Amino acid sequence: MDTSTPEARAGRHIMAGFEGVAAPASLLARIRAGRIGGVILFTRNIESARQTGALIASLQVAALASPLEAPLLVGIDQEGGRVSRLSPDFTIFPAARGFGDFGDPALAREAARITGAELEATGVNVNFAPTVDIFTNPECAVIGDRAFGTTPEVVGLLSEAATAGLQEAGVAACAKHFPGIGDMAPDPHKVLPTSRLTLEDLWARELTPFQRLIRRAPPACVMVAHAVFQEIDDAAPASLSPIFLQEVLRGELGFRGAAITDDLDMGAIEDPAEAALKSILAGADIALICHSEDTQEHAVDAIAGAIRDGSLPPEQEEASSDRIRRLKESYCRPNWRAEMLEIIGCAAHREARERILSALEQVG
Repeated sequence: MDTSTPEARAGRHIMAGFEGVAAPASLLARIRAGRIGGVILFTRNIESARQTGALIASLQVAALASPLEAPLLVGIDQEGGRVSRLSPDFTIFPAARGFGDFGDPALAREAARITGAELEATGVNVNFAPTVDIFTNPECAVIGDRAFGTTPEVVGLLSEAATAGLQEAGVAACAKHFPGIGDMAPDPHKVLPTSRLTLEDLWARELTPFQRLIRRAPPACVMVAHAVFQEIDDAAPASLSPIFLQEVLRGELGFRGAAITDDLDMGAIEDPAEAALKSILAGADIALICHSEDTQEHAVDAIAGAIRDGSLPPEQEEASSDRIRRLKESYCRPNWRAEMLEIIGCAAHREARERILSALEQVG
């Protein structure tokens, strides 16, 4: 039986962003109090591989002193191309579309494995990749070349390869943006996009690569999109929808890993703290809040209140916590050491990058 306080139990479900290349004192205090179970890194947090490794190590020291006595999940959006958070000393690859156009899953797998190995060397244990959206709407600029292609077959094949490569390297892949937003034009960073696609439409196209991935190379995590599918659930975006989180993702697709919301600080969400609670009630495991410390704190309090008063059913919260525990046991490496960084930007990785770039240029 879990004897942690409701606040510490709620903290497991929060992945937080923060400012700076060193850990703010307030962040360390909140981690030590058990009010944060994971962090996400952006360009604002990274100036070099060595600094990144030291930053993550300092966060993990605080985590192991918390009531949770468990390491942090440390996530990043390292897709390659225009979505790249790492400093130039890392080995960085092009956007997904180049790999899809070339069509060789072995290259995508190799690039993902190298990316994963370098992330893992710094202590990053979750990569919010691959992008499993199908780029079917040319006006969907938020996806664009982040997608492997325009068909379920290409996206499914290359997503499977990229997932396998990351997880072979010891980094949890987080497939996104479930159930697929490549048909939508509005950017959820700014507004909440809507769609008239039916569930039958999704099964015929958008869900196909997710289904293949979950069956053949299950990602450790899935990121759920802020997008309203009006013909399926007109009351909530997928990230806050029991229909998508419980019936489709867990029920019909059989996904057993951790479900993570997209950033709740996006313009698509009116009240991020309230949305964090709604997402966990709906069946998500981790609420991602990338910017506001106040929002993160209010979200913890809201989830703790739901645990305390039983509106978050104990069996649901226990099952969710168990998924987070399994994720950490599988991918959180203890005892980081600076010599692990020797792999980053090494000659073998740079040579592989040049070979891969040369191959991709053949179809450019």
